[in-house]
Amino acid sequence: MNLNKLFLVIFFSLVFNGCAFIVSRVVPVNDIQPPSGEYEIGTQIFHWIDNNREEWFSSKEEDKRELMVQVWYPALEPDDSIDPYPWIDNASLREEAIIENFKVPKFVAKAVNRVDTETYLNSIPILSEKFPIVIFSHGFEGFRSQNTTQIQELVSNGYIVFALDHTYDATLTIMPDGRLIPNARKYCDGCEPEEFYEVFLPQINTRINDIKFILNQVEKINNGNIKTNFANALDIENIGVFGHSFGGGTSLATSILDSRIKSCISLDGWYVPVHPDIYNQGLKIPFLHLGQVEWDTPINYEILDKILDTKVTQAYKLSLDGASHMDFTDSPHISKLSSSFNLSSGLDSEEILRVTNTTVVGFFDEHLKSKNTNWLVELRKNINTKVEEFQGDK
Repeated sequence: MNLNKLFLVIFFSLVFNGCAFIVSRVVPVNDIQPPSGEYEIGTQIFHWIDNNREEWFSSKEEDKRELMVQVWYPALEPDDSIDPYPWIDNASLREEAIIENFKVPKFVAKAVNRVDTETYLNSIPILSEKFPIVIFSHGFEGFRSQNTTQIQELVSNGYIVFALDHTYDATLTIMPDGRLIPNARKYCDGCEPEEFYEVFLPQINTRINDIKFILNQVEKINNGNIKTNFANALDIENIGVFGHSFGGGTSLATSILDSRIKSCISLDGWYVPVHPDIYNQGLKIPFLHLGQVEWDTPINYEILDKILDTKVTQAYKLSLDGASHMDFTDSPHISKLSSSFNLSSGLDSEEILRVTNTTVVGFFDEHLKSKNTNWLVELRKNINTKVEEFQGDK
């Protein structure tokens, strides 16, 4: 019996005897990896309502689209008396949703409460510089902070990152008035293409419009129509998007439809819901896919190849040998036990970290800052990383 399985046997025996809280205190978890850049990181939380959109997921006609949005930004050094912001806020309220969506036992759901970040709530922003903006979109049943490793790496290297919980699509969305909005995703396993798009087009359109709404809000912040203390730090001429899984597909689709976006990264993106009417318009900005070598559903990469064929600019397809879908989130870095619950592949987390962070920061540095950091050279040194480069027609 290997060590991980031995741990699980002991943990489950204790849990079944009513000791979930005690076990949660000894589950091996790590804080989010400290980033490499020079900037300290501040964060703020916003509750925004899009009064121009009815809530598609709700049966109440009067409901408008509400979003919880978190922004991370370069900040002054925090006061020593301030504790770092947790990886998942209101973790105790999210326990049942984590158990349901990620199929983990209660002691694991409780353990995430112990994961801290290098981020500090309401820290004073740096206003002496302007920083490019990146928007992050999570996957099905995900959450806005699920890729804090990459978010912190970006911000520490001079970016401002906005991430949102896609309401009714996230693990759980907690509104300021205490409402708990669970995941309400709709499935269509094994259905015909027409029926599939009937189910998923409204979902991806909602997500696309969420990102567009964030872009609109960013412009309002920049113009002074929404008051914040970081408006003067926004470089709204240089905006990128990235996402994981359905968030990767969402990011790709939005980048095709909205010219304010200048570059796009998809982390093991799910492209099946992206309608051909969207991707046939062509990739007009630099695009990068980083993911596992093969998907369980081959059609996903067949669609990606079609998307790459539409390029009119530079595009990349990067594959990490041995990686699985959740390796491109914080999951493998939080705990070595993550692979026991199919939340990582078991591949060396340091290797995953190097590849993913080098890719995300290097790509955005090149295309949002016009800064060459030789990120492709570094990636090609990794024997487990396959790099395919597609030169556009223009």
